Amino acid sequence: MGHKRKIRLLIVDDEKDIVNFEKAYFTMHNLDVYTAQTGKETLALAKTKEPDIALIDIHLAKGISGIAILQKLLTLHPRLKCIMTTWDVEKAKEAVKSGAFGFVIKPNKIEDLVRAVEKAVKQLEKDGE
Repeated sequence: MGHKRKIRLLIVDDEKDIVNFEKAYFTMHNLDVYTAQTGKETLALAKTKEPDIALIDIHLAKGISGIAILQKLLTLHPRLKCIMTTWDVEKAKEAVKSGAFGFVIKPNKIEDLVRAVEKAVKQLEKDGE
């Protein structure tokens, strides 16, 4: 993938193991990866790092929900591609109605996440990044 600059990926999940694994994987595949475990952290990072793609867990243990984070992120960065992760298909569909680019059903399989991120990258290229 020949980008002018590295794609910035923001991973939002309250499970540290998931965050660490996904960060390691996507960093190895040449993305700039930022991680957050709460809505507050997510919004602060989004303001400073201006991510291109966000992987967001819909069910966070504390603070605001993934869908609320999605809506706030899209207000900040309307072109951000948000991919929701959840075990709840209905919530995932609700997220898409709220503007999510797509979703991956948990447990997250790395192939599914990679496919979703690659699709978002292609869309960003079409959008004329």
